[in-house]
Amino acid sequence: MRSAMPLSDEISAATPGMIALRRDIHANPEIEFRERRTAAIIAERLTAAGLTVEEGVGRTGVVGSLQGGLDGPTLMIRADIDALPMAEQTGLQFASAVDAMHACGHDSHIAIALTAAELLARRRSDLHGRVIFAFQPAEENNVGAQAMADDGFFDRYPADRVIALHISAGEPTGAVTASSGPTMAGKDTFRLTITGSGGHGAMPHLSVDPVVIAAHVVTALQTLVSRETPPNEMAVVTIGEIHAGTAGNIIPATAVMSGAIRWNSKETQKTLLDGLIRTAKGVARAMRADAEYEWLSGTPPCVNDEEVTDWMKGVAAGVVGADRVSAMEPKTASDDMSLFLSAMPGCYFGLGAAIESKPEAHAHHSPTFDIDEAAFPVGVELFMKAALDYLGP
Repeated sequence: MRSAMPLSDEISAATPGMIALRRDIHANPEIEFRERRTAAIIAERLTAAGLTVEEGVGRTGVVGSLQGGLDGPTLMIRADIDALPMAEQTGLQFASAVDAMHACGHDSHIAIALTAAELLARRRSDLHGRVIFAFQPAEENNVGAQAMADDGFFDRYPADRVIALHISAGEPTGAVTASSGPTMAGKDTFRLTITGSGGHGAMPHLSVDPVVIAAHVVTALQTLVSRETPPNEMAVVTIGEIHAGTAGNIIPATAVMSGAIRWNSKETQKTLLDGLIRTAKGVARAMRADAEYEWLSGTPPCVNDEEVTDWMKGVAAGVVGADRVSAMEPKTASDDMSLFLSAMPGCYFGLGAAIESKPEAHAHHSPTFDIDEAAFPVGVELFMKAALDYLGP
């Protein structure tokens, strides 16, 4: 039955429960492909709201389908659900007690999208079409969307448009940012193994030290950005891990490095990948060692569709006011929302949730990350107004 309450009153009434849900999920974070408790909560609540639910999509993803009163197009709303493997240092009463943390706001994405699903279900008679709610696992390593794709998700759930929000601890609460074109970088992750020969730390001339060679490789790889990529092109090369050795006086036989490149264009991706392999192998060979390259995973850039983005900005202006809607600056971070945007036209937009009194909380992926829960009702209204506008009579 259609709700008789005004939309704003419905959202206000649902807000305390939405905040309680976010805090519960925050206190019980689960990392990639282990989001079983989180997925069970999502599935249970979607089912209770009357949506058709499929669990275990891409291992731990959940999909809810809300059919409107009449036929029409399909809108997809996507939310990511995984946490990061890190210890929390916020001091919040609902802080995580395990070595995992929702340090990027996925707990808020769940609470906002799930509340929007529950409230839209009360207005299904107003919808001419269908809304698909896709709760995606394993975003933090950009592998969950591909797992869903491999599971046939995009074949089973075709949609005409897709939208998603990402909470931003660095933007004013309730402000919306959106731009068409590339908004987040593509990413390829890799592993490099330098193989030399081990020996006694006191007699390095009798060994081929892979640690020293790895250090030279790390330094040389930065020239791929500074000397091989046009200065006006976005490019990042990062080595985030180096593992070698078992003791300070032993030269190991191997050193293993892992990292990522980030890019916005296919040309830059090729420059970086080709240069990465050439440089690592060349430096190692020059220093009497071998280098082995292994590609691990990749995701394309997030590219917002112009028509859908203009539409979403109009919806946002109606919710928060045109003066609070601004362009989204392209980011060097990556997100596998890109696979959704590759499969259908869509818009990935930002929703501000800065706590101005806690500047230390503005850094995503930091142990002190926190957000202003006052942004949550705005997020729900954005999703609901978008669905009612796109699927309205």
